[in-house]
Amino acid sequence: MATEEHRGARSRPPGAGTRTRTGEDGMPRARRLALAEMAVGLPAAAWGARRRSLGWTAAGTVLMVHGVLELSYETVFPRD
Repeated sequence: MATEEHRGARSRPPGAGTRTRTGEDGMPRARRLALAEMAVGLPAAAWGARRRSLGWTAAGTVLMVHGVLELSYETVFPRD
């Protein structure tokens, strides 16, 4: 029972749905997220290796690999 008025009320804010949005410093958010994942993953993997905990080691490794893949995706497929 969606009416035209109801559809108009749910309009998206400006900039929603764009592929990459830059922050205040001009760095795309995806790159910042990838660097943050790598920065968190390295100590988590080291913590897991030191404590011989497979869970912490796996979580840290997954974060680091995901961050590296995000950065490499930008290198292989540049934005413009």
